[in-house]
Amino acid sequence: MRRTRAKPRAIVFLGPSLPREEAGRLLHADFRPPARQGDVFHALTARPDVIVLIDGVFESAPSVWHHELLAAQASGIALLGASSMGALRAAELPGVITPIGEIARRFVSGEWNDDAAVALLHADASQGFRPLTVPWVNVWATAQAARRAGVLSAAKARALTTLAEAQFYQARTWRSLFDALGWTEELRERVLGASVDLKAQDARAVLRAAARLRPRRRAPAAARLSSFVRRTRLSAQGVTEEGAAEGVSTLLLADFARQAGIVPRPRRVAHFREQLSGPFAADQLEAWAEALALEELVLASPQLFVSDGPSRLEGAGLAGARRRS
Repeated sequence: MRRTRAKPRAIVFLGPSLPREEAGRLLHADFRPPARQGDVFHALTARPDVIVLIDGVFESAPSVWHHELLAAQASGIALLGASSMGALRAAELPGVITPIGEIARRFVSGEWNDDAAVALLHADASQGFRPLTVPWVNVWATAQAARRAGVLSAAKARALTTLAEAQFYQARTWRSLFDALGWTEELRERVLGASVDLKAQDARAVLRAAARLRPRRRAPAAARLSSFVRRTRLSAQGVTEEGAAEGVSTLLLADFARQAGIVPRPRRVAHFREQLSGPFAADQLEAWAEALALEELVLASPQLFVSDGPSRLEGAGLAGARRRS
């Protein structure tokens, strides 16, 4: 009997780009609100196979960090980006996030480079993140479609997209655009009849891509993040400084070994990885397993790491003295 692989467990960050109900018909997933700083770090502890980044916050809260997406990659998780924040981060992190859809393609190519092109004002979660303004990318797509259909001349299509670019995204609506252009009701209706929701199209495309995906989980690696990012992440995970001394000793010795150009044995890293657990992501556990393997190397031959350095006998003597005090 042929075995079929289970569908990948996916976490999707989705807001105004596509209604949640429609998205759920395209992909069985854990749908979460637009990503903000720390949300992807939090998602990593669920150990998904795939993270799909569609929507994210821009000004109302700090945006999702690039560090989080690098940590997701290091954890062996497949990343797909489209439509909005996902398209932007895919362009900013080539090789980390797979870009899906027209918007992502144009940002990746450099044809588009303004974050405001995908921004819009939307309602909160209680109203399903309903869009309240229209993003420039949808105005552009509609203008192109209306020109191809003969509804707009090239000049009128250009005037529409130019005006939309000049308007602040929180004030840009079809009505504000048409009023400023002085277009007749008939022309307005014909343009809206040709309207294209490019963000929704790309959101559907990335969800279908995730549904087809059969990722092979890569072995995790230790993400190289700054000390500030590491501390912020651990604080968000509820870690306190209680019992820190032993762990700090291991991490200091590991950094000392790295500066000396020491590389741990993969087999020992795997050994220590099996001993670690807790509500942490794969890249964190891998980093600590690597630190334990490096500490082991240093402690096995401490005299080799410092000129005329301490021996294991001296370490035993110090330990014995501390026990007697």
